[in-house]
Amino acid sequence: MKPFTTFLLAIIFTLTAFFKVNAQAAETIWLVANTTAFKTGETVMVTVNATSATPIQGFTFQIRYDPACLQPVNATSPIPGMNGLQLPQTAGLVDASYASTTPQTVSGVLAEVRFITLGGCQTNLMLESAALAIRNESGFAAPLAGVTVGENTIALNVDREQGASATQPVSGTPLVLGEAPPSTAPTFPSWLIILLSILFGGGGLFWIYKSLRKLITPAPQKMTPSRIATVQIKRGPQAGKSFPLKKLPCRIGRDPRNEICLDDPFVTSQHAKIFVENNGYYLMDLGGETFINGTAVNKSTTILQPGDMVRLGKNVFFTFAA
Repeated sequence: MKPFTTFLLAIIFTLTAFFKVNAQAAETIWLVANTTAFKTGETVMVTVNATSATPIQGFTFQIRYDPACLQPVNATSPIPGMNGLQLPQTAGLVDASYASTTPQTVSGVLAEVRFITLGGCQTNLMLESAALAIRNESGFAAPLAGVTVGENTIALNVDREQGASATQPVSGTPLVLGEAPPSTAPTFPSWLIILLSILFGGGGLFWIYKSLRKLITPAPQKMTPSRIATVQIKRGPQAGKSFPLKKLPCRIGRDPRNEICLDDPFVTSQHAKIFVENNGYYLMDLGGETFINGTAVNKSTTILQPGDMVRLGKNVFFTFAA
């Protein structure tokens, strides 16, 4: 009888412990890296992971990094319907938030975060803060209570030897990270808009005059600007370098045969080109993702003005000087 009693007590103890663990299992967020040894120029990918018994409708996290050693690139979430919210970024801190219109059950990867190694160093990535979000009874977003942060620090060792950069597949729409250059898009005061309206309203005769003059005036010959313009890379591969536009047209892209080669995963082989037309410089998009002063240039040509800020893909920024 005694062995049976001991066996029964063991079963009761096991079941009690099992239900106790499940009853107290807290939602947890932690940081993971598949490998911790890299070479210069390689991509570091870490994942923010979570388990939650409660369906969530969003999450947020902050990762502290050394800007002298790593450059953040982007973050993506493999969770269906989870969309990134673009936040202002500061050097040394990745700040990311995601939200969904419908509740999502999570058990695994919340987000994939990518960095580029800048040189030989030993550094840490630290999950400084993280939270899961739900919709409360009033219909507003609120942090889920009882969430704990598990493994929050990853030690990385980056060798000075140059590594081979490789394009990694991403899941979902990339959320651009890092400290983006300020927008240089011009703003127009209301008085200037009124003045332009008056000028355009009374400018019909002038337009007719210009049209007639074109009929009797020969077309101007194409000329090359007297000053050599430059492209100054502000962010991305070859940041800090200036490229004088001595040979035109100047093709820009990931292919080494371009006049300006930018080895970035979001830059296409032949992304854009700069050429001269009627004594002016023009930028033509060749099928990549191109923006001038925040305005998209999709397979079209736009004149370049001194001081224009151009973005290629997600990470490359350069200014045009003439």
